[in-house]
Amino acid sequence: MPAPRKSTDRYKSMAHYFGALIRDLRDSYELRVGEPLTVAQLSARTGYSPSMLGSIERGESLPESGLRVQTIDDALHADGQLRTLWPVVQRLGHCTIDELASATNRTIAGYRENGSSALPQGDDVERRELFQLAGLGLLAQTPLFSNGEPIRQMLERALNTADSFTTEDWELACADHLNAVVTRPPATVRDDLVVDLAAVQQLLTQRIPAQVAQLQRVTAWLSALHANVLTRLGEYGAARRWWTTARHAADISCDADMQVWVRGTEAVFGLYSSRSIEAVLTLARNAQSLAGGRVTGGLMKAMCAEAQALALIGKHQEARERLHHLHVLAGQTPVGTNYGWGGASAVWFTTSWVLAHSAGLETAREAGDRLLVDCLTYQNAINVRLHQAINISKNGGHDEGLRLATQVISDVEPAYRTHMILHTARMVLDTVPIEKRATLPALGDYRATIRASVPN
Repeated sequence: MPAPRKSTDRYKSMAHYFGALIRDLRDSYELRVGEPLTVAQLSARTGYSPSMLGSIERGESLPESGLRVQTIDDALHADGQLRTLWPVVQRLGHCTIDELASATNRTIAGYRENGSSALPQGDDVERRELFQLAGLGLLAQTPLFSNGEPIRQMLERALNTADSFTTEDWELACADHLNAVVTRPPATVRDDLVVDLAAVQQLLTQRIPAQVAQLQRVTAWLSALHANVLTRLGEYGAARRWWTTARHAADISCDADMQVWVRGTEAVFGLYSSRSIEAVLTLARNAQSLAGGRVTGGLMKAMCAEAQALALIGKHQEARERLHHLHVLAGQTPVGTNYGWGGASAVWFTTSWVLAHSAGLETAREAGDRLLVDCLTYQNAINVRLHQAINISKNGGHDEGLRLATQVISDVEPAYRTHMILHTARMVLDTVPIEKRATLPALGDYRATIRASVPN
């Protein structure tokens, strides 16, 4: 039987914080990746002995270089978390929270005039002034940590407020992230999501019985949102792993609505990635089976994905039947938390997609125009115009369709050109027979525009 793990205060210093994160990533490896990871396996992958790994995890030692940190990051499938944090760890190392407070006393005029570096409990003035630590310029210039997040978490711990988030707090946080995802460029959203994912992961390691199920549900929601963002950024491999984590978290939370929502949403986003249509249909139908007739936002997502997938593979009659059923259910108010279900807008987006692949010009244009009246997300508004280009090309107007797609993409600011938008734009060319492409005057400009890079 393994010896009991030595308890370590992760907020004692950045070295302790870094070591605890490595330990958390090792503990959660099976949940995230789908297979166990022993200390011996991690030792073999990183070149560190088990005893040295233990010393690093306890915050007693640090890796000797960024290259070694990258090796650990890769071995733990940490998706860059350790690499991003490393410059901050190098800068602050074993410097304790009291030493940081003492540094504040020396650098901020009038701060703690008695010169004490200890942190008094319950002093509101001290609390406000203590947060000036985050602005001392001690942090490395990395996107995630230049805002002082590790110090903020250390301060929350010192103030005994680190574990005080309520269910309402987390639901508001998830709603805020969702709003950011649909209104801002994806590259600007990812870092804030990672911060909250790390916070939830830390709380889960404490295993407070009254919080576990809710935190598992929040983990599923945040993981799905992170996978959403990664898909928009074209990081499909990382997105697939985060979808897996979202499903696992939803399943162990025993929240049936969340299980359906994660799978339904994953199916929708699978349409814009390297997933096969068969995999998308399996996800969508599994979600509908799990719903058991309960009309939720997740069920509607799954039905949208199925209808769109059927349209892509030319099963137009089946796609329209699913679309009709979707419109019937859309007249009902979904029960439970909708997790960002787009309502009528999402239904009309699916209608635009299905008709773009199967209808005449006027019918498809009417569906797209109907959506644009109340579309609230920039990505859907852009993609609906690309649906029109797809439909024009499928009805014989190949050059006109390519010109429209080129104009639509050119009108979008580069930061907003998500891979999901470019994926839809590429579908326009897919409608053109290969033997006709070389003769189209619009092809050159179209290809040059599509090659435009997407900021990550």
